[in-house]
Amino acid sequence: MSNSLEIFNLTIPEHPELDTPDVSVFKQNLLKQIHFLLEKDQTTLWNGLYRIDVAENKVREIFSGIPDSRELAVKLSDLIIERLIQKMSFRRKYAEGSDETF
Repeated sequence: MSNSLEIFNLTIPEHPELDTPDVSVFKQNLLKQIHFLLEKDQTTLWNGLYRIDVAENKVREIFSGIPDSRELAVKLSDLIIERLIQKMSFRRKYAEGSDETF
């Protein structure tokens, strides 16, 4: 699997910014998929979060503090999108040879 979101059967918007229509549609689809995995296959969800490299301590904090699966899905999708944007920013930075620091 070359795409870390293949496990969720979703494609990543090419230039994600949090408030664009692409990310809104992506997030809606991601929410549905995460909610389904929360209810039916948490092992696959954990594997997907690991592959995307979402911080485990943040994920555990969300799971320990939120009992509602819909709210869990929202928080997890926010973490996933945040991490994907961060990874894409790093790739762009190093692909361009930029000297900017984060």
